[in-house]
Amino acid sequence: MPALTRRRSDDPHRESWRVYYDGDVHIGSIGQRAGVPKTVDQWGWNVAFYPVSHRGIRENGTAQDLLEARAAFAAAWARIEPLVTDDDLLQHRRERTWTAWKYRMFDCGCRMPTQTASGRSTCFCGAEIDVVGTERHVYAEHMGMR
Repeated sequence: MPALTRRRSDDPHRESWRVYYDGDVHIGSIGQRAGVPKTVDQWGWNVAFYPVSHRGIRENGTAQDLLEARAAFAAAWARIEPLVTDDDLLQHRRERTWTAWKYRMFDCGCRMPTQTASGRSTCFCGAEIDVVGTERHVYAEHMGMR
């Protein structure tokens, strides 16, 4: 089973961590809760990622401290991980790639093929793309893009 890794968030206002499965699949977060009274749990956690969460498979909760939140997160992941398939991980990576590609196209000033009358355009990488072949191009040439 691939290990979980945590990466600290760059939020300067509160301590929080993003949790990854298999090195690159963001499955949830653990962090200090904002705006709650000092008399309640100060930490929150959630385990949820596309496409698994769209099937209603997700958990979240609160904890008194980071260690308790980490333990609760780990217990929730132990219940959820057996329900995650290789296809779920592939779908997650494909959706992440598609979204990153789409935003990069926008940032580079490139038009999507669906935004042109001819149904053709040029990818930011220089490749000619059309409505029919865009998806194939994105996954063949840009998979793993962040």
